Amino acid sequence: MHIRKISVIGFVLFLVSITVFGQQALTAPEINALKEKTAANAKTLQSLESNFTQTKHLSYLENAVQSSGKLYFKNPGKIRWEYINPTPYTVIFNDNKMYTRNESGKTSQTDLAANRRFNALNELLTETVQQGNFFDEMRFYIAYYKNSKGYAAVLVPKEKALNKYIKQIELTIDGSSFLVKQVKIVDPSADYTLLDFANQRKNTSIPEDKFVAK
Repeated sequence: MHIRKISVIGFVLFLVSITVFGQQALTAPEINALKEKTAANAKTLQSLESNFTQTKHLSYLENAVQSSGKLYFKNPGKIRWEYINPTPYTVIFNDNKMYTRNESGKTSQTDLAANRRFNALNELLTETVQQGNFFDEMRFYIAYYKNSKGYAAVLVPKEKALNKYIKQIELTIDGSSFLVKQVKIVDPSADYTLLDFANQRKNTSIPEDKFVAK
């Protein structure tokens, strides 16, 4: 299976390498304040564009696999992962369906309602970006920290639908914008995917055709 495709499925879902050493655990009032600020920021978010770099660390490869591209989000729930380097590859979530297009231009479609794995991951990603719901304690065991860049959280899935594919998700959140800046997704095998987001632009005009596979 295509390495980038595995990484997107593992993500898919939104969304750095977090080292707990040197970070300070948040108090209960600080956790509540962080939740309120991320939720308030999400309410003003109608669209988002961002550059991203993805680094996939696999135990059976000597060197990490790196790729880069652009992320597009548009309310309600439209998401496009557009890999540009080293080869083009696109994944789109729109209207409960996932579309992919490979470097040769071949497209495919998956009905998320009929696929529990993709549906669970898509819901997680949409809730994270659209609702600021990084911290769903019904679905995750969560540890909260603060660091020099803002905040960090380590999320361990409670749901079997997710913990088959994801051991934990580690987030770094900017202390000013309250947007996710880095994500580390750790697989049960201890392989992991690292996503770094840069040049994030809120509420820009994004054409509808960005969310159409063609």
